[in-house]
Amino acid sequence: MTFLDAYARFGPDTIAIGEAMGIPEHEADRLISARLNCSYADRLHARRVKRIAYAGKEPFVSEWAR
Repeated sequence: MTFLDAYARFGPDTIAIGEAMGIPEHEADRLISARLNCSYADRLHARRVKRIAYAGKEPFVSEWAR
C-alpha cells in the first residue's frame, strides 16, 4: 500500500497508516506532516497567483451570487 492510498483510507491516523504500510509510527507522522505542508504551500501559491491574475480585484461573480 502506498502512502497516498493509506492517507486516503485512514486520514491523518499515524498508527493506522504505520500498520498498513509496515513502518514505525514516527515515520508515518513525518509523511503526514510533509503531505500537509505540501498542500498548504500549494494553496498559498494558488492564492498568490489569483491575486496577481486579477490585480487585486475579485473575479467576475454574477449579481445574484453575491
